Amino acid sequence: MPSPRTHESVYCEGWDPATARPVGILGAETARARDAAGDQYAVLVREAGGDPLVLLEIAWSHGHCGVWLFDADGERRTHHRYARREDGELALTRSRQWPDPSAEAVGADPGLVMTTVVVMNEEWAAHHHDYLGGGRTTVNRRPDEDLVAVLTRPAPGFGRWEGLLALHPRVGDTAVRLGDAGAEPDPAPAPAPWRPPGPLAPVGVDGLFQPGGHHRDAQWRAPGTIEVHDIGTVALPTGRVLVCDPSGLGSVTEERALSVPLPPGEHPARLSVLRSVGPEREFALVAGVRIDVAELVGTPVASWEMALRPGEDFQVLGEGQFFGVLVDGGSGVVSVCDTACLPRLQELFGSADHDHNLLIGYTEAERARFAEQDRSLRESARAFLDAPGRSTAQAFAGALGDSMAGEPYTRRGVRVLLRLAHAVVHTEDPGLPAPADSAVGATDTSPWSRSLREPVSGANLVTFPAGYGGDPCPVWLGRSADGRVAALAVDTRVVDRPGEA
Repeated sequence: MPSPRTHESVYCEGWDPATARPVGILGAETARARDAAGDQYAVLVREAGGDPLVLLEIAWSHGHCGVWLFDADGERRTHHRYARREDGELALTRSRQWPDPSAEAVGADPGLVMTTVVVMNEEWAAHHHDYLGGGRTTVNRRPDEDLVAVLTRPAPGFGRWEGLLALHPRVGDTAVRLGDAGAEPDPAPAPAPWRPPGPLAPVGVDGLFQPGGHHRDAQWRAPGTIEVHDIGTVALPTGRVLVCDPSGLGSVTEERALSVPLPPGEHPARLSVLRSVGPEREFALVAGVRIDVAELVGTPVASWEMALRPGEDFQVLGEGQFFGVLVDGGSGVVSVCDTACLPRLQELFGSADHDHNLLIGYTEAERARFAEQDRSLRESARAFLDAPGRSTAQAFAGALGDSMAGEPYTRRGVRVLLRLAHAVVHTEDPGLPAPADSAVGATDTSPWSRSLREPVSGANLVTFPAGYGGDPCPVWLGRSADGRVAALAVDTRVVDRPGEA
C-alpha cells in the first residue's frame, strides 16, 4: 500500500492573482480562532514546498466555503461555492470554470470563455456559457455527473481539509497527510482580497485607478495593464449627480439623481483603461471613470460604498446584486452630469432625430479602420469596373456589406453594383457624419471619452463606453477618513476580481 502523500496548509487572508501568491500570512492559531468565531480566513493547500492545489475561502458566520482548484500552471480555473446547511453538510450552490487555453480538449469550443452552473438541486441546474464578444447562452438541465458527485461535502473541522482537497483531480481518492506549512505570519495586516457572498462589494475600486497595475479582464481572463487618463473636469453647479445611459436622457427626471450629492464645483475626472497587447488577443477596455472632489484631491479614500438613488434599499439586494446604471438603450455608453443639464439635454435628446455622434464620436482606432475600409472598397470597386464578372462582383458586394451578398446573382443586382462601383471610384470620401445640430457638439477628452458643454447652466455631460458595451455598472461613493464625500467612481466591471465570484 503506497504511503500517503504529504501536503501542507498555509493560512492567510487570501490569494492575490496579480502576484500568484497568498497574501496576509496568518499563524495557525489565529486562523483557528477565526474559524471558531465564524470570521473569514483562507487556507492554501499545496504540495509540500511546491505547487498550489486548492484554496479554501471560509466564513462560517456567512455559511460560506469557497473552493478554488489550481491547474498545473498555478492558475485558478475552477471555483466551487458551498453553503453550510443546518445539518452540517456543505451544499454546492454555484460552480464556475474557465477553459485552459493550453489544453486541446476534443470538441472544445474555442470561443467559450467561462461556464457557470447555478445549482438548484441534483436534478436541475442553470448552465450559463459566456463567449468571446459578450454573448451568453443558458440551458436548464441536470448537472453533469462530475458536479453531481460533489454536490455535498461534510463541513470540515479546522485543519481537516482532506475532504475538500479531494475535489482536485490530481488528488481524488489518493491518501494524503496534511501538515501546517509553518509559514511565518506577516508582521503587518493585509486586506483580504475576497469577501463572502452578499450584495456586490466595492472590491478593488482603488486598484482600477493605479497606473501599471496588472489584472485580467472579466470575460476572457487575458492579462492586461491599467492605464489612467485625465479627461478634464466634470462641472456640477448643484452637485446633484445623474449617472445614466444617455439614450434615456429624454425621459430621465431629477429624482434619479444620486441621494448623496457631491460638493458643487468643477471636479477633475480620470478614466481607467485595461489594455492587453499580445499574440492571442489585443484590447483596450474602459475599466471605469473616477471623479475626485476638487478640494480633497490627494486625500485618500478610506472607504467605498454603493451609491444609491432615492427609494433604493441596500438591504433588499441578494447575492452579488447591486444598484447601478442599466445600459440597455443601445448606446453602449454611460453618461455623468449635473441635474442642471436636464432642461437643455431633454431638448436635444427628447427627439427621435437626436444624433449619438454628439456623445460617442469616433476613436483614433475607428478612424483608422474606416480609412482601411474605404481603401479596400475603392480597390474592389475598381477591379469590378475593370473586369465585370461574378467573382469581382462578389468581392465588391462583400466590401459593401453583408446586405449586398445576394446582388451579384441577379441582373438588376449587377446593374446596381456597377452604378455603386462607379460612384465609389469617381467621388471623394464624404467623411464621417457630423452631428445633426452643428451648433452643438461634444469634444474628445480622450480616445474613449467626450464632454458636451451645456452653456446655460455651465455644467457638462461626460460620456464613456460601458465596458463590454451592454452590462450594468455599479457606482461607488468614496469617503475620506473623516466621512466627507471625496470621490465618485463608475465601475464597468471589466477587471476580473475573483473574490466576487
